[in-house]
Amino acid sequence: MAVGRISGPLLKDNLLRNGVNLAFETSLLYLDVVNSRVGINTTTPSNELQVNGTTRTTNLYVSGLNTLGNVTFSGNTISTTSGNLILSPSGSNSVVYQNTISTGTNGLRLSTNVIGSDTNTNIEITPNGTGVVNINSNTTVNGNLHVTGNITADGGASGNIQLGNQTTDTISFTGEVNSDILPSATNTYNLGSSSLRWANLYANTMTITSLNVATADITDFQTSGIDITNNTISPKNVDTNLNLNTSGNGIVAIGNLRLANNTINNATIDAITQFNELGTGYVKVSGTNGMVIPVGTNGNRPVVAEFGMVRYNSDLQYVEMYVGGQGTGWENVAGQAAGVTQIDATDLSIVYAVIFG
Repeated sequence: MAVGRISGPLLKDNLLRNGVNLAFETSLLYLDVVNSRVGINTTTPSNELQVNGTTRTTNLYVSGLNTLGNVTFSGNTISTTSGNLILSPSGSNSVVYQNTISTGTNGLRLSTNVIGSDTNTNIEITPNGTGVVNINSNTTVNGNLHVTGNITADGGASGNIQLGNQTTDTISFTGEVNSDILPSATNTYNLGSSSLRWANLYANTMTITSLNVATADITDFQTSGIDITNNTISPKNVDTNLNLNTSGNGIVAIGNLRLANNTINNATIDAITQFNELGTGYVKVSGTNGMVIPVGTNGNRPVVAEFGMVRYNSDLQYVEMYVGGQGTGWENVAGQAAGVTQIDATDLSIVYAVIFG
């Protein structure tokens, strides 16, 4: 249809249509005069301007509310009326922002490369379902680290795990160790030191190459050759001697009793070294040569004597025994003078009676 000049009485002032709609090419341009609407490619515009097709413009400025599909722009707010609000760049391109993104009051804040929160709010990373949080690079924690679940530290490519970086750091174990503790190299590292010692060591069995202790309270202690149980020291193997050997001029001391080479003596001066039998037993000295008794002068007699003491008096030149009674209490055992004194059966009965009662 050719459009010619419009003149004369066809239009009133300001192109008033008197309530009659105007259509160009049916729906190409439709003026809904009744509802004050303009439609392009539609004869039933639902808004002031409705375009049924693609609109292209150099600049679009909307001063009020603007809705594109399910997304609404109002002032500085972008919202959706249905489903999620998705920002989807083309290909592998990123969504780029210039300053700070906030998820709302007491929410998450993203600024440059910093993820933070508002007003002392916790930051929670919660994958959906069985998903996990993967951190694929070095991680530095400048504050405290608290883990409620299990911790598995594989050590990475180097296989090294370090706890603390200086001697002033402390490591506390509240739980119990549920595995062996093995050093990475044998005979290299220490457990404790000369200045920092463990208080007590509780163990069922110890296998030690060298033992150096100040005090040991052990119920059962074994080496390759001896067994120490309670108050008993015995060889582990049957028919094996138990040897107590010293170094150099050292002695074996048991209480006041001293054992050095082939000599047994008392560490206390004028003390009595006793060999006592139990019950009906007796003291037996074995040998084929004889027993040497103490030798001394009258002045060497002990200040405190006991019944049954036997000695050779070098002043009187006879064997004497302390039997108490009159005088010094010392009596000639055989009633003989100097020389080798023989003790007969009667004398032996006297000695036995004095010593054993």
